[in-house]
Amino acid sequence: MDKEKLFEDYRRKCVEREEVCGQGNPNANILIIGKEPYGEAIDLTREREKYLKYLRKNYENCRDHCFYRGTDDFSKLVTWQNYQKLIFAIYKGIEYNEYNKNIIDFERFAYTTELSSVPRPKSNYNLAKEMILKRLDFFKNSGFIQSFPVIILACGPYIKNIGDGENRQIDNTFGVTFRAEKFVTPTTEKITSPTFRFYTHYNEDDSKLVIHNRQLSNFHGNGDQLLKEMATVIRKHLKIEYYL
Repeated sequence: MDKEKLFEDYRRKCVEREEVCGQGNPNANILIIGKEPYGEAIDLTREREKYLKYLRKNYENCRDHCFYRGTDDFSKLVTWQNYQKLIFAIYKGIEYNEYNKNIIDFERFAYTTELSSVPRPKSNYNLAKEMILKRLDFFKNSGFIQSFPVIILACGPYIKNIGDGENRQIDNTFGVTFRAEKFVTPTTEKITSPTFRFYTHYNEDDSKLVIHNRQLSNFHGNGDQLLKEMATVIRKHLKIEYYL
């Protein structure tokens, strides 16, 4: 499998389809898929050139391995800080209070993209649904997307896996089946939020792991513990026996 060729084909098709490509390390073992890019909302009907300008910038940056997005204030990058914590827990094994919050470089070890290509300051499934369905079909047939041994769907209700048939979007898109629901025991009785759980899915020969979880932002309480539990599952799947 030539990941470089798969990536170039993926990037070319993103340009043709006028969809966001993502960014990070195309040769990584971990793919993180979020809801949509965060940013000022774009109306595709009235602001098409603005949208295309945004996409062109993303295509230029899609190979960056150490890239932070949109602001010089790292305290506002909650999602990316949690991605950083997760990747550090997988590869570095250090406590969170030791990592440098002024460096967001998790994309050296992961590639990231989104279920919807249109930037929004706040998620809205109804507005994103049409693009998400097209995007899932694209992902299903993308050799690059399917090549990752670990895929993290950090997009909550933007993708579903319930009932039968077309409603099992995770199974149908990634060729996996649901395996287990993982819980993190709250450290306080006051915390009962479903934030603290994630779902694992594997293909037939267990070579691919797909984790479905909420968007990795606005964590509180047991959020860090959840990331560490996810990291443990991923380390086991990738057979990582030591820290870098």
